[in-house]
Amino acid sequence: MPFQVTNPVRGPSTIRAVDAGTYTITLNNLRGNATTETVTSADIRRVMWSSNGFITITRNSVPILSLSGSGDMRLDEIGSIANNSNQSIVVTISTGGSIVMEVTKSATYNVAPDTGFTV
Repeated sequence: MPFQVTNPVRGPSTIRAVDAGTYTITLNNLRGNATTETVTSADIRRVMWSSNGFITITRNSVPILSLSGSGDMRLDEIGSIANNSNQSIVVTISTGGSIVMEVTKSATYNVAPDTGFTV
């Protein structure tokens, strides 16, 4: 399984990646509705991981996090990681492991507020 993304419209997305590999999560992967929602940025809010090697997260080739062992970060208590928030999130799991991230997203919607129809 490369990665899985759970996306509610107008809510945070949950990203899960398992096993060794490099996974690129684009902003389009974070859309709750591909027809009406355009995600413009995403901030990492929570991270939970377990690895017998290293897990790195980069955005626009800039290292954001380097993780080893296991743990969790609840960044929503102190803010979030918003570096390069309009770029894809690239997760690299070396050797093996898993990571779950919750990201908040900013988006625009092409739905008429009075009718709910796509404009």
